[in-house]
Amino acid sequence: MIYDRIDLISEMLDATLNLKCFYTKGIDDDLSFIKELMLPIFIDNKKEKDKFRDMLFHMMEEHVYILDNLILGNYIVICLNKKEESYLFIGPYLSENKYEDLLNYTDEYNISNDDIEFIHRYYNTLPFINRSKVTSIISVIKNNIYDKDTDLKFIYKRKFKKNDSIDLNNNRITTDLLDYKYVEDSIRLDKRLIHAVSSGSKVNSLKILDKILDLYFIEGEVYNIRIYQNKLIYYNTLLLDMLKGKDVSNIYATSLFKRYMKRIESARFSKDIKDIFYDMVADYCFAISEFNIKHHSALVGKVINYINSNLQENLSVNEIANQFYVSPTYLSRVFKKETGFSVIEYINKLKIKHATFLLRDTSLPIQDIGRIIGINDVNYFSRLFKRYMNQTPTQYRKIFN
Repeated sequence: MIYDRIDLISEMLDATLNLKCFYTKGIDDDLSFIKELMLPIFIDNKKEKDKFRDMLFHMMEEHVYILDNLILGNYIVICLNKKEESYLFIGPYLSENKYEDLLNYTDEYNISNDDIEFIHRYYNTLPFINRSKVTSIISVIKNNIYDKDTDLKFIYKRKFKKNDSIDLNNNRITTDLLDYKYVEDSIRLDKRLIHAVSSGSKVNSLKILDKILDLYFIEGEVYNIRIYQNKLIYYNTLLLDMLKGKDVSNIYATSLFKRYMKRIESARFSKDIKDIFYDMVADYCFAISEFNIKHHSALVGKVINYINSNLQENLSVNEIANQFYVSPTYLSRVFKKETGFSVIEYINKLKIKHATFLLRDTSLPIQDIGRIIGINDVNYFSRLFKRYMNQTPTQYRKIFN
């Protein structure tokens, strides 16, 4: 039965992505199946075969191995049955639109100029499979081969070169394995992300986030959820520091930070990590564009802080005006001038934003969420939510569940 499903997956990948997928059982001394994987130039290279065989022997079941930036191409490899030595191979493909970097290692193989030209032509025939496509492919494989509760582990391997071996049970990164370009790219993208979020540009921020995810996806570390949770904690801390530097309400900034710390710690799968990262960047952008008090007058800045601190209350213009010893008319006028919203509209908008957090991240009943944001009438809460979100709270929650 599993072979039928593999055949179906293979036909689908070939038809949609021009991507090969094949199954092999048993590893003979000659690695005869390797003809399906490697360029002819490498098939007779004993050292390459030995490295490849050693890698396969170390693979574990219910693990997905992403072999990236290899000179022979890129592959997804899954050990289906270690005892029977059965494996599923998807590839070769290119993980980047350009392949020039892969040619940097051809001098290790004493390849002639004619062979270099052949490799160029070979690369040009390979499909380009980006990170999101790889994720989709693995999802299809998981859904068709494994039980739905199976938690696949991931191992990412970069530049599998001569004299480059890894203990797959060791997470330590040694100096010999450190990719300095990777570190430089990480730092550069971190700075770009913080700059984009600090401007409040959601579109630019998410574009940079895609590049960060691509970079981390091919990282040469053994996959476990803790590694990625730690990365998100790092970014959450960077974004909180940026937010405070922008004079966003400390109450709101701290609440946002704590909310994502809780989500990060509850993450269980790689998909959770991706979803949390996208939501986190979007919400920090929202905080910058909506709640930055630096460009407001002292009065309006204090009012914004007060609203954030008392969102669970049934706030009114009169009550807020009394808190700051100004008339309701004056407060309404200056607040509308500086924010573009009336006080009540601003309060409602913020309440609904907090409600979306609770709908996505908790299983609290709708009426309880309404009470938390200071709206005791569940029908009014539903109408108000639909006014701002174009759907009811129940419809919104279904999207995320």
